[in-house]
Amino acid sequence: MKKIMLSNKLEVSEVALGAMNFGTTTSKEESYRVLDAYVDMGGNFIDTSNNYAHWQGTGDESETLLGDWLRDRGGREKLVIATKVGFDRHGEGAGLRREQIEYWIDESLRKLGTDYIDLYYAHSDDMNTPIEETLEAFDRLVEKGKIRALGSSNFDTWRLAEANMTAESKGLTRYSVMQQKFTYLHPKFSAAPRYAFNEAVNRERLRYLVAKDMPLVAYSCLCKGAYESDSRLPADYDGGERLALVRRMAEERGVNPSAIVIAWLTQLYRCEGFPRVIPVFSSSSRHLADNMRGIEIRLSDDEMKMMNETR
Repeated sequence: MKKIMLSNKLEVSEVALGAMNFGTTTSKEESYRVLDAYVDMGGNFIDTSNNYAHWQGTGDESETLLGDWLRDRGGREKLVIATKVGFDRHGEGAGLRREQIEYWIDESLRKLGTDYIDLYYAHSDDMNTPIEETLEAFDRLVEKGKIRALGSSNFDTWRLAEANMTAESKGLTRYSVMQQKFTYLHPKFSAAPRYAFNEAVNRERLRYLVAKDMPLVAYSCLCKGAYESDSRLPADYDGGERLALVRRMAEERGVNPSAIVIAWLTQLYRCEGFPRVIPVFSSSSRHLADNMRGIEIRLSDDEMKMMNETR
Protein backbone atom coordinates (compact mmCIF):
# COMPACT_ATOMS: atom_id res chain seq x y z
CA MET A 1 0.00 0.00 0.00
CA LYS A 2 1.33 3.45 -0.91
CA LYS A 3 2.40 5.77 1.89
CA ILE A 4 1.74 9.51 2.10
CA MET A 5 4.06 11.89 3.93
CA LEU A 6 1.97 14.43 5.81
CA SER A 7 3.25 17.93 6.48
CA ASN A 8 3.89 16.96 10.10
CA LYS A 9 6.30 14.20 8.94
CA LEU A 10 3.88 11.36 9.69
CA GLU A 11 3.99 8.71 6.98
CA VAL A 12 0.57 7.14 6.61
CA SER A 13 -1.01 4.59 4.30
CA GLU A 14 -3.31 5.92 1.58
CA VAL A 15 -6.31 4.28 3.26
CA ALA A 16 -7.02 4.45 7.00
CA LEU A 17 -8.79 1.77 9.00
CA GLY A 18 -11.68 2.93 11.16
CA ALA A 19 -12.00 1.16 14.51
CA MET A 20 -15.26 2.78 15.64
CA ASN A 21 -17.21 -0.42 16.30
CA PHE A 22 -14.36 -2.60 17.50
CA GLY A 23 -15.24 -4.17 20.82
CA THR A 24 -18.97 -3.38 20.57
CA THR A 25 -20.90 -4.46 17.47
CA THR A 26 -17.68 -5.93 16.06
CA SER A 27 -16.43 -8.72 18.32
CA LYS A 28 -12.87 -8.98 19.58
CA GLU A 29 -12.17 -11.95 17.34
CA GLU A 30 -13.51 -10.22 14.22
CA SER A 31 -11.76 -6.96 15.11
CA TYR A 32 -8.45 -8.80 15.34
CA ARG A 33 -9.07 -10.42 11.95
CA VAL A 34 -9.74 -7.04 10.34
CA LEU A 35 -6.73 -5.38 11.99
CA ASP A 36 -4.42 -8.24 11.04
CA ALA A 37 -5.66 -8.24 7.44
CA TYR A 38 -5.27 -4.47 7.12
CA VAL A 39 -1.69 -4.53 8.40
CA ASP A 40 -0.88 -7.53 6.18
CA MET A 41 -2.01 -5.41 3.21
CA GLY A 42 0.51 -2.74 4.19
CA GLY A 43 -1.81 -0.41 6.13
CA ASN A 44 -0.50 1.51 9.12
CA PHE A 45 -3.07 4.29 9.81
CA ILE A 46 -5.69 3.33 12.43
CA ASP A 47 -8.46 5.70 13.55
CA THR A 48 -10.36 5.58 16.84
CA SER A 49 -11.75 7.95 19.50
CA ASN A 50 -12.09 8.23 23.25
CA ASN A 51 -15.89 7.84 22.88
CA TYR A 52 -16.19 4.90 20.44
CA ALA A 53 -18.72 3.46 20.49
CA HIS A 54 -20.54 4.99 23.47
CA TRP A 55 -23.94 4.54 21.81
CA GLN A 56 -23.34 0.77 21.96
CA GLY A 57 -21.47 0.65 25.28
CA THR A 58 -19.38 2.86 27.55
CA GLY A 59 -17.19 4.55 24.92
CA ASP A 60 -14.04 2.81 26.14
CA GLU A 61 -14.35 -0.28 23.97
CA SER A 62 -12.52 0.70 20.79
CA GLU A 63 -9.39 2.14 22.42
CA THR A 64 -9.29 -0.75 24.90
CA LEU A 65 -9.50 -3.37 22.17
CA LEU A 66 -6.81 -1.62 20.14
CA GLY A 67 -4.61 -1.57 23.22
CA ASP A 68 -5.10 -5.31 23.66
CA TRP A 69 -4.30 -5.94 20.00
CA LEU A 70 -1.17 -3.79 20.17
CA ARG A 71 0.07 -5.73 23.17
CA ASP A 72 -0.70 -9.08 21.52
CA ARG A 73 0.77 -8.23 18.12
CA GLY A 74 3.49 -5.69 18.89
CA GLY A 75 4.89 -3.34 16.26
CA ARG A 76 3.54 -0.13 17.76
CA GLU A 77 6.38 1.89 16.23
CA LYS A 78 5.29 0.88 12.70
CA LEU A 79 1.75 2.22 13.16
CA VAL A 80 0.16 5.65 13.11
CA ILE A 81 -2.58 5.72 15.75
CA ALA A 82 -5.15 8.51 15.65
CA THR A 83 -7.64 9.15 18.42
CA LYS A 84 -9.86 12.04 19.43
CA VAL A 85 -11.13 14.19 22.28
CA GLY A 86 -14.04 16.56 22.74
CA PHE A 87 -17.24 14.69 21.89
CA ASP A 88 -19.86 13.74 24.46
CA ARG A 89 -19.90 10.25 25.95
CA HIS A 90 -22.84 9.64 28.27
CA GLY A 91 -22.86 13.22 29.53
CA GLU A 92 -19.10 13.61 30.02
CA GLY A 93 -16.13 14.49 27.84
CA ALA A 94 -17.71 17.15 25.64
CA GLY A 95 -15.69 20.27 24.91
CA LEU A 96 -12.09 21.33 24.43
CA ARG A 97 -11.30 22.94 27.76
CA ARG A 98 -7.79 22.50 29.11
CA GLU A 99 -8.82 20.14 31.90
CA GLN A 100 -10.84 17.97 29.50
CA ILE A 101 -7.91 17.57 27.13
CA GLU A 102 -5.42 16.85 29.92
CA TYR A 103 -7.69 14.24 31.50
CA TRP A 104 -8.71 12.39 28.34
CA ILE A 105 -5.26 12.17 26.78
CA ASP A 106 -4.09 10.18 29.78
CA GLU A 107 -7.18 7.98 29.60
CA SER A 108 -6.54 7.29 25.91
CA LEU A 109 -2.87 6.52 26.52
CA ARG A 110 -3.81 4.13 29.32
CA LYS A 111 -6.43 2.27 27.28
CA LEU A 112 -4.23 2.07 24.20
CA GLY A 113 -1.25 0.97 26.27
CA THR A 114 1.09 3.44 24.59
CA ASP A 115 3.22 6.44 25.58
CA TYR A 116 2.17 8.68 22.70
CA ILE A 117 -0.57 9.35 20.16
CA ASP A 118 0.59 10.00 16.60
CA LEU A 119 -2.39 12.13 15.55
CA TYR A 120 -4.74 13.67 18.11
CA TYR A 121 -7.98 15.15 16.79
CA ALA A 122 -10.17 17.78 18.30
CA HIS A 123 -13.29 15.70 17.65
CA SER A 124 -15.69 18.62 17.34
CA ASP A 125 -15.39 22.37 17.65
CA ASP A 126 -16.13 23.99 21.01
CA MET A 127 -17.47 27.51 20.56
CA ASN A 128 -17.60 28.08 24.32
CA THR A 129 -13.88 27.66 25.00
CA PRO A 130 -11.34 30.24 23.81
CA ILE A 131 -9.25 28.98 20.92
CA GLU A 132 -6.06 29.94 22.77
CA GLU A 133 -6.95 27.73 25.75
CA THR A 134 -7.50 24.71 23.53
CA LEU A 135 -4.37 25.24 21.45
CA GLU A 136 -2.17 25.88 24.48
CA ALA A 137 -3.40 22.65 26.07
CA PHE A 138 -2.65 20.68 22.93
CA ASP A 139 0.75 22.35 22.52
CA ARG A 140 1.76 21.30 26.05
CA LEU A 141 0.97 17.70 25.14
CA VAL A 142 3.24 18.01 22.09
CA GLU A 143 6.03 19.41 24.25
CA LYS A 144 5.60 16.52 26.69
CA GLY A 145 5.79 13.98 23.86
CA LYS A 146 2.27 12.66 24.45
CA ILE A 147 1.13 13.58 20.93
CA ARG A 148 3.00 14.07 17.68
CA ALA A 149 0.50 16.01 15.55
CA LEU A 150 -2.93 17.66 15.70
CA GLY A 151 -5.98 17.26 13.53
CA SER A 152 -9.40 18.88 13.44
CA SER A 153 -12.61 16.91 13.03
CA ASN A 154 -16.04 18.47 12.56
CA PHE A 155 -14.92 22.10 12.37
CA ASP A 156 -16.34 24.80 10.15
CA THR A 157 -13.70 25.93 7.68
CA TRP A 158 -13.56 29.47 9.03
CA ARG A 159 -13.04 28.18 12.56
CA LEU A 160 -10.17 25.96 11.47
CA ALA A 161 -8.61 28.90 9.63
CA GLU A 162 -9.01 31.09 12.70
CA ALA A 163 -7.47 28.44 14.95
CA ASN A 164 -4.44 27.97 12.71
CA MET A 165 -3.89 31.71 12.37
CA THR A 166 -3.97 31.92 16.17
CA ALA A 167 -1.51 29.03 16.46
CA GLU A 168 0.90 30.62 14.01
CA SER A 169 0.76 34.02 15.70
CA LYS A 170 1.46 32.51 19.12
CA GLY A 171 3.97 29.86 18.07
CA LEU A 172 1.69 26.96 18.98
CA THR A 173 1.15 23.62 17.26
CA ARG A 174 -1.35 23.99 14.43
CA TYR A 175 -3.93 21.59 13.05
CA SER A 176 -2.34 19.82 10.08
CA VAL A 177 -5.05 17.32 9.09
CA MET A 178 -8.80 17.75 8.61
CA GLN A 179 -11.24 14.89 9.15
CA GLN A 180 -14.70 15.47 7.74
CA LYS A 181 -17.66 13.66 6.17
CA PHE A 182 -17.03 13.09 2.45
CA THR A 183 -18.00 10.58 -0.22
CA TYR A 184 -18.65 10.43 -3.95
CA LEU A 185 -22.42 10.90 -3.75
CA HIS A 186 -23.77 14.42 -3.47
CA PRO A 187 -25.14 15.32 -0.03
CA LYS A 188 -28.48 17.00 0.36
CA PHE A 189 -27.27 20.25 1.84
CA SER A 190 -30.83 21.10 2.87
CA ALA A 191 -30.62 18.27 5.42
CA ALA A 192 -29.30 19.43 8.78
CA PRO A 193 -26.49 17.28 10.22
CA ARG A 194 -27.12 15.36 13.40
CA TYR A 195 -24.45 17.35 15.22
CA ALA A 196 -23.71 21.03 14.73
CA PHE A 197 -20.39 20.77 12.92
CA ASN A 198 -20.35 17.44 11.08
CA GLU A 199 -21.33 18.99 7.78
CA ALA A 200 -20.47 17.15 4.57
CA VAL A 201 -17.53 18.60 2.66
CA ASN A 202 -18.40 21.21 0.04
CA ARG A 203 -16.35 22.85 -2.72
CA GLU A 204 -15.36 25.83 -0.59
CA ARG A 205 -13.81 23.48 1.98
CA LEU A 206 -11.97 21.58 -0.75
CA ARG A 207 -10.52 24.83 -2.12
CA TYR A 208 -9.33 25.75 1.37
CA LEU A 209 -7.58 22.41 1.79
CA VAL A 210 -5.87 22.77 -1.57
CA ALA A 211 -4.71 26.30 -0.72
CA LYS A 212 -3.30 25.16 2.62
CA ASP A 213 -1.90 21.86 1.30
CA MET A 214 -3.84 20.04 4.01
CA PRO A 215 -5.06 16.46 3.58
CA LEU A 216 -8.67 15.42 4.14
CA VAL A 217 -9.37 12.22 6.06
CA ALA A 218 -12.81 11.30 4.73
CA TYR A 219 -15.16 9.57 7.14
CA SER A 220 -18.50 8.00 6.13
CA CYS A 221 -16.87 7.65 2.73
CA LEU A 222 -18.69 4.41 1.81
CA CYS A 223 -22.12 5.69 2.86
CA LYS A 224 -22.85 2.73 5.15
CA GLY A 225 -22.88 0.28 2.27
CA ALA A 226 -25.17 2.34 0.02
CA TYR A 227 -22.98 1.78 -3.05
CA GLU A 228 -23.89 -1.90 -2.87
CA SER A 229 -27.49 -1.60 -1.68
CA ASP A 230 -30.16 1.08 -2.20
CA SER A 231 -31.70 0.10 1.12
CA ARG A 232 -28.64 1.46 2.93
CA LEU A 233 -28.60 4.88 1.27
CA PRO A 234 -28.69 7.54 4.03
CA ALA A 235 -31.57 10.00 3.80
CA ASP A 236 -29.19 12.94 3.52
CA TYR A 237 -27.58 11.75 0.26
CA ASP A 238 -28.74 11.61 -3.35
CA GLY A 239 -28.21 8.47 -5.39
CA GLY A 240 -29.14 9.21 -8.97
CA GLU A 241 -26.61 9.27 -11.79
CA ARG A 242 -23.56 9.20 -9.55
CA LEU A 243 -24.63 5.96 -7.91
CA ALA A 244 -25.57 4.42 -11.24
CA LEU A 245 -22.18 5.40 -12.72
CA VAL A 246 -20.20 3.84 -9.87
CA ARG A 247 -22.14 0.61 -10.24
CA ARG A 248 -21.60 0.50 -14.01
CA MET A 249 -17.87 1.07 -13.59
CA ALA A 250 -17.69 -1.63 -10.94
CA GLU A 251 -19.48 -4.14 -13.14
CA GLU A 252 -17.13 -3.41 -16.04
CA ARG A 253 -14.10 -4.07 -13.84
CA GLY A 254 -15.52 -7.01 -11.89
CA VAL A 255 -15.18 -5.29 -8.52
CA ASN A 256 -17.66 -4.08 -5.92
CA PRO A 257 -18.87 -0.46 -6.21
CA SER A 258 -17.15 0.59 -2.98
CA ALA A 259 -13.79 -0.26 -4.56
CA ILE A 260 -14.50 2.29 -7.31
CA VAL A 261 -15.26 4.91 -4.66
CA ILE A 262 -11.98 4.13 -2.87
CA ALA A 263 -10.13 4.46 -6.19
CA TRP A 264 -11.77 7.83 -6.86
CA LEU A 265 -11.05 9.18 -3.40
CA THR A 266 -7.40 8.15 -3.36
CA GLN A 267 -6.80 9.63 -6.83
CA LEU A 268 -8.70 12.91 -6.45
CA TYR A 269 -5.48 14.83 -5.79
CA ARG A 270 -4.69 14.39 -9.49
CA CYS A 271 -7.63 16.67 -10.35
CA GLU A 272 -7.56 20.44 -10.16
CA GLY A 273 -9.34 21.80 -7.12
CA PHE A 274 -9.05 18.70 -4.96
CA PRO A 275 -6.71 17.98 -2.03
CA ARG A 276 -5.15 14.68 -1.04
CA VAL A 277 -7.97 12.54 0.36
CA ILE A 278 -7.41 9.61 2.72
CA PRO A 279 -10.56 7.50 3.06
CA VAL A 280 -11.19 6.02 6.50
CA PHE A 281 -13.60 3.12 6.73
CA SER A 282 -14.10 -0.25 8.34
CA SER A 283 -15.30 -3.47 6.76
CA SER A 284 -15.87 -7.00 7.91
CA SER A 285 -12.91 -9.29 7.35
CA ARG A 286 -14.99 -10.86 4.56
CA HIS A 287 -15.40 -7.57 2.67
CA LEU A 288 -12.18 -5.71 3.52
CA ALA A 289 -10.16 -7.21 0.68
CA ASP A 290 -12.98 -6.46 -1.78
CA ASN A 291 -13.08 -2.79 -0.80
CA MET A 292 -9.30 -2.50 -0.72
CA ARG A 293 -9.11 -3.53 -4.36
CA GLY A 294 -9.80 0.15 -4.96
CA ILE A 295 -6.18 1.04 -4.29
CA GLU A 296 -5.14 -1.25 -7.15
CA ILE A 297 -7.45 0.40 -9.70
CA ARG A 298 -5.97 3.12 -11.89
CA LEU A 299 -8.68 5.48 -13.13
CA SER A 300 -7.83 7.32 -16.33
CA ASP A 301 -7.95 11.09 -16.58
CA ASP A 302 -11.08 10.75 -18.69
CA GLU A 303 -12.73 8.51 -16.09
CA MET A 304 -11.88 10.92 -13.30
CA LYS A 305 -13.28 13.81 -15.33
CA MET A 306 -16.46 11.87 -16.09
CA MET A 307 -16.95 10.98 -12.44
CA ASN A 308 -16.36 14.54 -11.30
CA GLU A 309 -18.69 16.05 -13.88
CA THR A 310 -21.55 13.59 -13.37
CA ARG A 311 -24.38 15.24 -11.44
